[in-house]
Order: sequence, then C-alpha cells, then structure tokens
Amino acid sequence: MGSRILVSQKEIREKVVKILTDIGVPGEDAALTADILLDAELRGVESHGLMRVKTYAERIRLGLIEADPEIRIELNGAVARVDGGNGLGQVVMARAASAGIDLAKKYGIGMVTVCHSNHFAAAGYYAEMIAKERCIGIVTTAAAPVMAPYGGREVLLGTDPVAIAFPAAEQTFYGDISTSASSRGKIRVYSKTGREIPSGWALDRDGNDTTDAAEALEGILLPMSGHKGYILAMAIEAACCLLSGANLSCESSTIFDYTRTTNTGHSLIAVDIAHFLPPEEFEERAQQWFDRLRNSTPQPGHQIQIPGEMGDRRRREAGETISVLRETVEAIDELSGRNWRLWR
Repeated sequence: MGSRILVSQKEIREKVVKILTDIGVPGEDAALTADILLDAELRGVESHGLMRVKTYAERIRLGLIEADPEIRIELNGAVARVDGGNGLGQVVMARAASAGIDLAKKYGIGMVTVCHSNHFAAAGYYAEMIAKERCIGIVTTAAAPVMAPYGGREVLLGTDPVAIAFPAAEQTFYGDISTSASSRGKIRVYSKTGREIPSGWALDRDGNDTTDAAEALEGILLPMSGHKGYILAMAIEAACCLLSGANLSCESSTIFDYTRTTNTGHSLIAVDIAHFLPPEEFEERAQQWFDRLRNSTPQPGHQIQIPGEMGDRRRREAGETISVLRETVEAIDELSGRNWRLWR
C-alpha cells in the first residue's frame, strides 16, 4: 500500500508556488494553481490534486505549456470564446469562469468555450466558483483519449467530466463526475496504493476485463453505464471541441506524452438565478429540498448525503494539515529545491 504523510497545508502550498514561479509562472497564477490543486486534495480527489505538479512543471520546462500565456477572450452577446494561449488549465479556466459569470449577470445566462488550454484539475472547482456568485454553474472539459466508444476496443474518447454546482441557504450542491466508469487519475491512485479496481471499470490492452489497476492504465477505460456515458462524452466533446476549435480527444494526447501540446477544450454555462427569481427564494427552497432528501429513509448500511457534502466536510475538518501520498510529497520536495536554471 502507498504510504501517506501528514504535512502542513501552508508549507506544501508555498512549495508548489515556488516550483511554478521558479519556472516562469507569474506569482498570482502560481498561487491560483496551487490553491486549485490543494482544494482537490482536501476534497479527497487526490487524482486531480498535488500529484499533477510534477507533470505540469515538466511540460512547462519542455515548452509544452506556456508559463505566462496570452489569453484572449472574444465576446459575442451572451457567449464568449476563450483562446487560452496554451497556458495552465487552471489559469485559463478561472478566466473563462469569470467571463461566464459576467455574461450571466448581464444577460441572465453566459456560455463560454475554451481552446488552446491544458489539464485544469477538478471541473467542480470552477462550477463552485460560479455557484458562489449565486449562479448555476455547468462545467465540462474534453480529456485525453483513454476511453473506448460503447462496444469498442479503441481509445478514442476522453473521460470528459461534467460538473454542476448551485447554492442553497446553508450549503452548495457540488457534483463532479467523469463519463467513464472511473477517472484515469483515480485508477492511478489505486495503482499507487496497491488496490484492485472494481470489475467493469476498464479492459486490459487485449480487451479483457481487468481489476488490476496497472493493467487498466495500460489498457482501455469503459464508459459509465454503458451507452449512457458514451452519449454524454460525445455531447461534451461537441461543446468543448467542435464549438471552440480545440482538439477532440481522438486528436489529442495525454499530458504524459512529452512530445506535443494538447490544445484541450473546455466549456461552461453560468445561469444567473436573479434573472429568474430572488436568489434567497431559490436558495431557501433548495435547502428544504436537500433536507428532505437527506432525511428520507436510507437503505441498510447507507447514509443519504447531498453531492458535495462529503468534500465540504473533509475541507472543514482538515485543519492546518493534510494527508498526502508520500510519493507526491517527495516529488514536490525535490522540485522545490531544484536549481531550475540548470534543469532547463
């Protein structure tokens, strides 16, 4: 099993910021990226958290991600198209989400597509960012080709997640799911910790069902719920790639391919609640709905929770420290102490 280390949130964040600024990322962008990765880690989504720092740094070093990109936003009524300038996905998508919020406040709804971006960690962060402005946020992204179409054995689609968030009086609905049976990052965590994955998540490279996480990483991910995940993945890529000019998953590559850029596409929709009814009315009714669901009769051995509740609780209870995979901590320690001028 992969061992874990309890570390100071403040210290590991400072190390991530140092790694990125030392390689040319502006301080504000480095801090934003570190915060988004740490937020995923605190929520328990370490597959999209601090383990990504090493890969981002290597891609910046090789010129496959621009440390200080020129981000361009083209507005056209209630929609916008963002060219991310091949910057860090966190930086690009945060700008896109801000643009979507502004459009929603003006028109009631705003849709933004993004091209020339990169992996942006957890989609839910940006949906929650929109929800904090009393909007409904829907965020999607195309991903690397790791999933086969329903009934197929060739990797042509990404895990293509969708995240939705909206506010209630006392909490925020926060749902973030991949269109595959599991995200590749989650399977990577299983591999690092020596755990088997459930049957039905993936095939090995020969097309056989496997519970071996290492074989799954070399093989083929499967859509969630069969044809339903397949349909949703294609719809997401239409919004993220066909509308924006970004690469479809089958035209792209994983972030671990250090020979090419990815031209990753994202999309988002922000809906301003105030254009429909007073936000307080929406939020109070939403909270009453949440409470009714939470207090309904559970199945034996189950507890009913509202999506996002578990992650919120983890964040609140973390305090000043966080449990991180030893391998991830060691990689960050190494990179934060590296002489980047020599490395480059």
